[in-house]
Amino acid sequence: MKKALWIFLLIVIGFTLALGLSNFRFSENPSSNVPNLVSSVTATSKDGRPTNVSLGSGLNGLADWSSQTPFLNFFKQTREWIPQCGDGSPAGCPGFDTKENDHLNLDANGYPKSLPATNDNSVKYRRVETVLFADGNPESIGRYIVMYDGEGTLTYSGAKKDEAVSKPGTEVIDISKEAGYVFLGISATNPNNHVRNIRVIRESQLDAFKAGEIFNPVWLEKIKAFKTVRFMDWMETNNSAQKEWSDRPKPEDYSWALEGAPIEIMVALANKLKANPWFNIPHQATDEYITNFAKIVKEKLDPSLTAYVEHSNEVWNWQFGQAQYANQQGRARWGDHGDAFMQWNGMKAAQICDIWKKDVFGDAQKHRVNCVISTQTPYKGLEEGLLNCPLWVAEGNAPCYQHGIDSYAITGYWSGDLGNPENIATVKSWLKDADGGFGKAFEQIKTGNLLKVGEDSLPDTKANYQYQLKVAQEKGLSLVAYEGGQSIAGSGGVENDEQLTQFFIELNRRPEMYEIYTQMLNDWKDSGGTLFNHFVDVGTPSKWGSWGALEYVTQNGSPKYNALIDFIKSNPQ
Repeated sequence: MKKALWIFLLIVIGFTLALGLSNFRFSENPSSNVPNLVSSVTATSKDGRPTNVSLGSGLNGLADWSSQTPFLNFFKQTREWIPQCGDGSPAGCPGFDTKENDHLNLDANGYPKSLPATNDNSVKYRRVETVLFADGNPESIGRYIVMYDGEGTLTYSGAKKDEAVSKPGTEVIDISKEAGYVFLGISATNPNNHVRNIRVIRESQLDAFKAGEIFNPVWLEKIKAFKTVRFMDWMETNNSAQKEWSDRPKPEDYSWALEGAPIEIMVALANKLKANPWFNIPHQATDEYITNFAKIVKEKLDPSLTAYVEHSNEVWNWQFGQAQYANQQGRARWGDHGDAFMQWNGMKAAQICDIWKKDVFGDAQKHRVNCVISTQTPYKGLEEGLLNCPLWVAEGNAPCYQHGIDSYAITGYWSGDLGNPENIATVKSWLKDADGGFGKAFEQIKTGNLLKVGEDSLPDTKANYQYQLKVAQEKGLSLVAYEGGQSIAGSGGVENDEQLTQFFIELNRRPEMYEIYTQMLNDWKDSGGTLFNHFVDVGTPSKWGSWGALEYVTQNGSPKYNALIDFIKSNPQ
């Protein structure tokens, strides 16, 4: 996704058009009819499990530009092969990218089995390349061992090959801080023994890789405190094309940054960390897909861990294909009902839970599964169709929330509306203050009193917690946050204001952010919330937001990250 609020107005408009309703509000006044719910929080869920507060994290998406670097084999984060001109290409070949991906002759794992002959005029490309590291990735600097099976010629751009120690099948490259983009290419391959199984390992981590380790120990150290890891971005959940089990991502795929991480790798990480995994089932997944996915989790996940299972991600969010799909499916099934998409979402969440708990895990082991159903947090009342799904009930089914659902999930985002276009003149005037405007920005986040437009301060967010806790309790569910944290970013064109972008980035880096994050988490705890997932672990800031708790994996802490870790220490599980 990533969670930039610059698209939020579009979401609101799309939501209103789809529902054909006009009585939904963005949020409610904290002093309205929301009761004090803290005293009514129980210590256990409906099936007896503890509901104490805990802290997890989403994992940032896998990509060559990601500063997360979770794997020892960096090649697992590369992008699609880029077909390129070479010796023998016809005149007028467009150079860097011939856009002939449909003509690539790939094996089952995505490696080119052959390249065109110099006299083959049916295509223009003669070689392929992929991006190993994007421009400016702070984790790219170092010395790497490149290993591969088969016979052929690898090429490098942005990296220097050490010819003195390199040999066929094992090459050594150096990447400096001036490298920019780093490309790995194949300019020749033997069709009878083609280049495949490429591995790019940092020299200092080669022994660990040869010993069978999958994950970067530096990254593991940074995330080991989190009690849950949410795999939404790792699974490429938003706009997912996954449907058939036979087409799922596999460990042997040359890259896991294209279709998503394989289930086997996600389970291995959860077991390594002793952290509960949170899976997002693709919205088009067949029953076979859902069943086989659950079977692997049952077989391979440490029995002491709990698997959180959610249908897709933000099926209410009109920027994503899953929301459009749910709307189409719901209206096709039940007709022109304004919230058909949410009722269909609830139905799918119920059906997924039935498959996991009844068909796969069974009564004896269903406690290993926590089924999640998620709503759009500020829209109070939207959850009615999701949880009760009267159209599906009319077909003879129990309400959606009664199909083994354990947790009711919301977000915990706040921005103080600092990036709202209607507030920009005021926010920019703060930049002239002696402290550069940071004091007023934090006051706005904490109180919401300085800007005319918006209901996105910490008190507003806490009021949402309290409203949604009442909904959860009425259904006997635990309240969890599938994502949360700051969401300070420009919207409606403000994202292109370089001065404000830098201000927002520096605001995230300020020591005061520790206090803000601590207050956010204590508000969640005081409101009766249980599991809270920070949006992502590691991410480079940009005009679209500063979403990572850390900016790069070797960073020695940050105010946000330190607040998260200290909260975990103060609330042991």
